[in-house]
Amino acid sequence: MYCGHCAPCPQGIDVAAVTKFLNLARAQGEIPETVREHYAVLPSKAGACVQCGACESRCPFQVPAVENMAQAARLFGE
Repeated sequence: MYCGHCAPCPQGIDVAAVTKFLNLARAQGEIPETVREHYAVLPSKAGACVQCGACESRCPFQVPAVENMAQAARLFGE
């Protein structure tokens, strides 16, 4: 889901966008260059997540946003 109900993140992460980029990379089996470029210009990266869970408490779809941020940080290296 990329609906934005998770916002705002106290760390300034665009959780919906990071989740979208993560899912695109998963679907491709690698990180497409365009996805890497879009991720690179985000002002706050997934690695800034402090696992507070604020995003998950607002999500009506039970998206595991905290785990997604951890996976994205590992995948994108930030």
